[in-house]
Amino acid sequence: MKWGTQTPVSIRRRMLAALLWTSVVWGLVAPLMVVLTIRHEINELLDDTLRASAEALSGVVQVPLLPPSATPAPPGGLTISPAAGYVRGRFAWQLVDPAGAVLLHSPLAPPEPFLQVSRTGLSNADSGWRVLGVAVGGQGQILYVAQSLEERSEALRDAAISTMLASLTVWAVCGVGLLRRMRAELAHIDRLVADVQHHDPMDPTQSLPPVTREELRPIRDAIDDLGARLAVRVRNERAFTAHAAHALRTPLAGMDAQLAVALRECAPEQQPRLQRVRDAAGRFARVVSALLTLFRSGSALHRQPVDVAAMVARMPIAGLEVRLSDPGSAPWPHADPDLLAAALANLFDNALRHGARSVVVAVAADHLQVCDDGPGLDDARRHALQSALDREDYAAFTGLGLILSDLIARVHGGRVYLGCSPQGGLCVALTLAVPEAVSPARTMSRSAAAAPPAAR
Repeated sequence: MKWGTQTPVSIRRRMLAALLWTSVVWGLVAPLMVVLTIRHEINELLDDTLRASAEALSGVVQVPLLPPSATPAPPGGLTISPAAGYVRGRFAWQLVDPAGAVLLHSPLAPPEPFLQVSRTGLSNADSGWRVLGVAVGGQGQILYVAQSLEERSEALRDAAISTMLASLTVWAVCGVGLLRRMRAELAHIDRLVADVQHHDPMDPTQSLPPVTREELRPIRDAIDDLGARLAVRVRNERAFTAHAAHALRTPLAGMDAQLAVALRECAPEQQPRLQRVRDAAGRFARVVSALLTLFRSGSALHRQPVDVAAMVARMPIAGLEVRLSDPGSAPWPHADPDLLAAALANLFDNALRHGARSVVVAVAADHLQVCDDGPGLDDARRHALQSALDREDYAAFTGLGLILSDLIARVHGGRVYLGCSPQGGLCVALTLAVPEAVSPARTMSRSAAAAPPAAR
C-alpha cells in the first residue's frame, strides 16, 4: 500500500458532516417521538377525564329522575338546559334506556344515541365523538359521556406544536453551541499549524509555544524534537560544507595550475593526453563548485537580475559551442546567480559528455532552456526520466547534471522539463517562479540527503 496515494480526509469536514447528520436525525426522530408520546398521554388523560365525568354524572342521572311509570319522554328525550353563565364546550352526555331511546341529554349531545348498539366502555362513534358508556341504575340504562374527536385532535395538535417548537429551539441552540465549540477546538490545531510554520528550528533560543489542549501536546513535542534534530544535522552539514570548500577547491586549483605548467613543458605528443586530464579536472571542479554552491551554509536565495549572456561568456567549455538564441533582447531572469551558473555549467558539461558539439540557450523572465545537438533520448527514456524528476526520484539517473538542475530549479520554486531540441538532441527547460510567488527559502538538507552520487 502506498501511503502517498491516499487522499487526506478533512477532520473539520467529517465533524461537520457528523454534526449535520446528528442534527437531521434528531430533528426528525425527536419530534416524531414527542408527537407519539403526547398523543398517547393526552388520549389517556382525556379518557380518564371521561371516566371521572361519568362517575360524577352517574350519581345525578338516576332512575328516580325518570321512573318507569312516569310519562314517557318526548321524542329525543329531555334536554337539560345549561346553567346561567355556562359556556358550551365540546363535551356531551346522554342517558339511554335499554331500547336505545334517549331519555336525557346535554345541550350539545345529538338527539339520537351516540352508538347504534348499546354497549359500555370506550369507543369511537361514527358521528365524531369519543364515547364512554357506563351502566347506571338497575334497569339496563346506559349513561354515555362523550367528547368531540375534533376537540381531542385540537388538543393533541396544540400540545404537539408547542412541544415540537420547544424541542426544535433546544436543538437549534445546542447545534449552534456545538458548532461554535467545534470551531473553537479546531482553532487550536490551526494555531499549532501557524506556530510550526513560523518556527525556526535553527534558532536555539526559540521553541514552539505551549499548547492548551492535552491531545496536541504529543504532536507539539514530536515536532519540537524533530526540529531540534534537524537543526543539529543542518549545522553539521554547514560545518562540513565550510571545511569541504577549503579542502576541495584548493587542491583542485593546484591541480589545474600544475597541469597548465605541464602542458607548456611537455612534448607535443603528450599534450593531448594532458589536455584531456586537465579537461576532466575542470569538469570535476565545476561539479564540486556546484555542489558546494547548492549546499552552502545558509542556503537562502539571493535573487537578483542575472545577465545570462555575460554569465555564459565567462564559462567557456572546450569542445562545446554555446550561444544565445536571441542575445540582443534576452530578458534578465530574477534568480540566484551562483546557483544559476552552477545549473548551466552542469548542463553544458552534461551535453558535452553525451556527444553534443553545440548548445543553444533561450532565456525568458521565468525560465531558461538549454537545447543541444547531441543524440538525445528516445521517447520512452525521456518520459521515464521526466516521471522520475516529477517524483524527485533521482535513483534512475547516472550523473549529476539533471539532478543538480532539478534541485536548483525547485529551490527557485520551479521544475525541470525534458523535451526534444530542433537540432535533434535533448532540450532541458528550467522554470523559475517569480519572486512574489516563491515560498520562503528551503534548506538543502533533505535534498542533500536524497541525492545519490548519481544524472542524465
